[in-house]
Amino acid sequence: MWYTEYEKYFHPWNQLSEEQRQLFFNRAEYLPLPADHADRIRVLKGAAAREFAKQALLDIPGYSSSISSEFRKEDSMPLSEVWNDQQKIQQVRDWLHRRGISYSTLVYLLYDDLVVATDWKMVVKYWDAFAWAVGVEMLALDSTKTWVCSFHHEDVITFSSHG
Repeated sequence: MWYTEYEKYFHPWNQLSEEQRQLFFNRAEYLPLPADHADRIRVLKGAAAREFAKQALLDIPGYSSSISSEFRKEDSMPLSEVWNDQQKIQQVRDWLHRRGISYSTLVYLLYDDLVVATDWKMVVKYWDAFAWAVGVEMLALDSTKTWVCSFHHEDVITFSSHG
């Protein structure tokens, strides 16, 4: 598989400095993470992260020039006025849950210069912490490349899939 050659370069959460963690996880109220949650978050940085993202986006409609097809289904969730309202944050969690991705699915979060490997359950639970410091866009996808979830800086999440 395209992602296995990078696995040894991912750094576990507990080996990251607070400054490194804040590059992709920025909600102090969740810290410290429970040990079993922290153990499920790993990070790839720098040139290896950029190369990983390049490989991850191959064959993804809308992100790869090598493919002309489109995703058949697209759902969006606006995020305006969500960030500081716990009830609305939970509504987004519920929306992410309804995407039908198994909680145990290994998911890659693609940022500008880093990649976070975690499971879908952690994405759903901590979506606001992962998306808080997004530059332009943070993409979540799994190894099947049959779906992509875009957390855009313009306060919208878009989930696109083949069906």
